[in-house]
Amino acid sequence: MTLIYVITRIITLPGAFFRTLWQLLVCRVCSIAAFDTRAFKFSEMCGHTEHELLNENPWKSFFICWFPFTMNFILSFYFLSGSAYQLIYVGDTKNILSYLFLWFGISFAANCAPSFEDMLSFKDSVYGRKNVFLKIIFAPFFALFCAMSCLEKYSLTFLMAVAYGVCFPYIFGWGLPVLSLFQSIL
Repeated sequence: MTLIYVITRIITLPGAFFRTLWQLLVCRVCSIAAFDTRAFKFSEMCGHTEHELLNENPWKSFFICWFPFTMNFILSFYFLSGSAYQLIYVGDTKNILSYLFLWFGISFAANCAPSFEDMLSFKDSVYGRKNVFLKIIFAPFFALFCAMSCLEKYSLTFLMAVAYGVCFPYIFGWGLPVLSLFQSIL
């Protein structure tokens, strides 16, 4: 299973690299000790920064899960908004740059999920406390992080990212013609 996971991280090279970068940035900002910052290693931590566990601070453990997820999702949205619309929705297959941007968009979407260890650390730091307010606030985030990290453990986020890239123009089809019109005005 590790081989399949590493292969999908190699296929989604830009997203795996940037997720490692975002995690390293969070480690530096939050003063978290990072042990292995290589983006590619032949293990289940491929595309992740290995760092100390954050069981004592729920905000740091939330940030280490949330920031890379959000940044890669925004980059995925950015790249897919032009390329998937042009290739899949409109059917204009002449532009090679659209294929490259589609690959970038799928790559970033496939590497949104936090690692399983980060999700468990987040769970322990929030749900290991008696503070009910934190448990309520973080419940939707924990559900999302738990589902995504469980899917990533078996490389299913790659398949979800491909499906998201194909369905993207139909999900956001109402807004993409407006963006295209705005681009043509500029």
